[in-house]
Amino acid sequence: MPGKVQMRSLRSLRDDASAAKPILAVIVGILVVTSTVGAYVLIFNDSSGDPVTTGDRIRVDYIGKFDDGRVFDTSIWDVASDNDTHPKSLFFTHRGSGSAYSPMEFTVGAGNMITGFDLGVRGMSVGDSRTFKVSVAQGYGEMDSSMCVTRQLNETLDLESIMDKETFKATYGEDPFNFKPVTHLQLGLPAYVKFYDSVADKVVVSFAVDTAVGDKYRAFADSNGAYGWDVVVTDINSTSITIKHQLTENDNFNIRGYGSAGISSYDPYLKKMKPLHDFYVDSIDEVAGTFVLNYNPEIVGHELTFEVTILSRA
Repeated sequence: MPGKVQMRSLRSLRDDASAAKPILAVIVGILVVTSTVGAYVLIFNDSSGDPVTTGDRIRVDYIGKFDDGRVFDTSIWDVASDNDTHPKSLFFTHRGSGSAYSPMEFTVGAGNMITGFDLGVRGMSVGDSRTFKVSVAQGYGEMDSSMCVTRQLNETLDLESIMDKETFKATYGEDPFNFKPVTHLQLGLPAYVKFYDSVADKVVVSFAVDTAVGDKYRAFADSNGAYGWDVVVTDINSTSITIKHQLTENDNFNIRGYGSAGISSYDPYLKKMKPLHDFYVDSIDEVAGTFVLNYNPEIVGHELTFEVTILSRA
């Protein structure tokens, strides 16, 4: 049990990346071995036995981090449960109590791990601890640009719009009826149904008449870890409403959001395409007035740092 639970940890990260971006499947296959894995930052040598090599089955404890030090995965409960010493990434998933955390077991060279991790443990012996970096190419691969959606920091919307019932439900999350107050699912703006004709499948919806310049709303948030960000109403006239997304370049890779942008990926478990809703904010450009909703898994397209200790060898 100790090995199997943790083995799914790095594997599940790999599978999540593969589900959102099928081309990543090649990353965990047999790749050309380069002369180095990355920059070795720190090595503690308290080893015993021969160095780890291809074919060895080993048990390890590990911590996976981004360059800014945030932890995206670990096999160690004390790390997972301590957010002060070990701050977590946007999509770090707590697996529950301490019993859910245990060393990971795998066979070196079997192709079950990302290449950089597999190469990084080679040459270590039981008792050794090593910190090494894994490049994008030997990690989870480059980002898929088709999973990135660019939006304007200043966004102007029609004050009144016409849509069918299906579009209304996707936008506001409810069935329409006349004069019903609703909230825009993504932008948080209050609105109401001005007119609904079920026979013609026509919904006329208008942003609330009492909305004023300076009003602030929460955009792209949910109750499951996506905190989103504020939008502020900057202009209202007889035909449109303008909002400004309260984002700065300091928010890059620091804000998690929730909302559909029409992007789907193949789910290997469901064996069908599945809409994506979770994203992080990326590429905020205050000069150009744009920002990006990045639906790639957060581990994709980033250099990764691993702290690994070899516990035993079968």
